[in-house]
Amino acid sequence: MRITEVLYHKINRYRAWKLNWVLHKRQKVKESRDLLHIKKLEYPTVTAEDFLEKAREEVVPLEIDSEIQPAEPLLQTVKFDSSHPLYQSDPCFCLDDSNVLLEGLAQSKLLLNTVQLEEGLPKQIEDSVGTRAIPFQDTRVKRVLMSSQIFDATQVLLPKRKDPERPAWDFPRDYGIDAKRKFHLTISQMLQLCNVLDGKTSLAHRTQLHDAYCCTRLVKDGTPVQIRNRADILVTSKDPIAALVSKKAGSSIPLPDIHPLHFTVSIPKQHFYHNESIFPLSKTFPKPHPHTAFFHYDPSEVKNLYEEPVTESQFLSRTLVKAFAVAASRAQQLYGDDVKELPEPLTLQVVHTDNKKFHFGVLQLNTLDLISPQERNIFWMLPSAIHLFEKCGYETGRPTLQEYNPEVFQRILAFYFNGMP
Repeated sequence: MRITEVLYHKINRYRAWKLNWVLHKRQKVKESRDLLHIKKLEYPTVTAEDFLEKAREEVVPLEIDSEIQPAEPLLQTVKFDSSHPLYQSDPCFCLDDSNVLLEGLAQSKLLLNTVQLEEGLPKQIEDSVGTRAIPFQDTRVKRVLMSSQIFDATQVLLPKRKDPERPAWDFPRDYGIDAKRKFHLTISQMLQLCNVLDGKTSLAHRTQLHDAYCCTRLVKDGTPVQIRNRADILVTSKDPIAALVSKKAGSSIPLPDIHPLHFTVSIPKQHFYHNESIFPLSKTFPKPHPHTAFFHYDPSEVKNLYEEPVTESQFLSRTLVKAFAVAASRAQQLYGDDVKELPEPLTLQVVHTDNKKFHFGVLQLNTLDLISPQERNIFWMLPSAIHLFEKCGYETGRPTLQEYNPEVFQRILAFYFNGMP
């Protein structure tokens, strides 16, 4: 016989529930005090069963005409066939936010007829870096990073973590601030700090657009190519940025050679696209000129066509391609979709970031003729991305910001005030 613990204070719930039914199964339901009072006043009463039975008898059945056709559902499934409103019989090479070019920077230069005059940004922009500063600048920027990367109250389901060395391992799902919200909070608050330096002038000459959709359609060697992307934050100005060099400055520089590959390699063909260019602002808007475009890079959305990791060259080429789409869509809005030679160059500054590393570039759009050797588009960029910080998050339960780099905000400040009167 096994000796067990005597549990005097324990109650078997099943036996207690059964005993409760045994004691109360013959108990009669007492009439409520309200019912007794109503009967005392000799008011008529009707039970709920009798009332519902009488209501059922009074219901008149609805006669449905068999000739009436049922209405179409409000939400219909989109069919990607010839009935689609954007369907085109001729396919087009379409490059969007989720694609990267296989050959990276070399392919983007060849595709867009673009060259680099020198390494780094233009001299007039480099000289202005660090010349302006707001009071307590580094302290404020650190506060922006902590509030947007750590202290924001948003908690959403984050993308699944993946380990390349263990691809089948299933990590537990994480909740936190999603990458796109971190980007919008960080850049918006940094631009707000830029307005602190000269609020009246900057507010009179600058405007911010969020999620501005741009689309441009071009033809190179008889091959139609469409670039469509989303400028996550687009800063527009009252006056355009002046040309940095002459239109003929890059004519002597040869384009990269990616033979035997074609310039459209890794760009998918599609039958669903717009035939016209799209720019998010109208010509009559008081501040219509694109000044600085901020693009977010999310590794969970941007992927290689062949499922390979995105390389550094492909990340840099994405900066050029997205800047070209914004500038070209603006040029086609001004001069028409079929324009080749631009009356005057169009200059755009671009910042490409994944919330940690920032890549800066400047594009001068001279022509939309992608095979012209006399005029070529010119692109300046930093040779590599700059890290804003090494780590911003919780470490042993404490919020930490490690190795903050003040150069990033100094460059954003120089970009923002470039061309300011």
